[in-house]
Amino acid sequence: MISGDASEFYALARDFGVADKAALPTARPAIQAGAELTKQAWQSNARATSGTHGRHYPNSITYDTRILAGSVIGEVGPDSSRPQGGMGRGFEFGSENQPPHLDGLRAMDTTAPAVEKLLGEAIEGLLP
Repeated sequence: MISGDASEFYALARDFGVADKAALPTARPAIQAGAELTKQAWQSNARATSGTHGRHYPNSITYDTRILAGSVIGEVGPDSSRPQGGMGRGFEFGSENQPPHLDGLRAMDTTAPAVEKLLGEAIEGLLP
């Protein structure tokens, strides 16, 4: 499971005197949209690399967001309760039977600028 948080966003918001109470509900939709983008990119990468033996694996990739300890957390990755979701570690990091695919890591590389932009837009909306 790959996780991301908005800790830098909160530090910047505090620097500008913006209360966490306002930042959390504003950041959550941005983190959720970023997690959805990352999920879609990861699924696309997985469809290209998982082959017929992993045909269900891309659909096991999901995301969830929640507020935890004053942060908005976005988690993206295979859900082990879904078909082939338990194969995520082998697909992502490789095994004795296959090389690492790094689908999730590549997805994060491609979506990070969009997620940063979403958070930046959220910050702009909070500043006076």
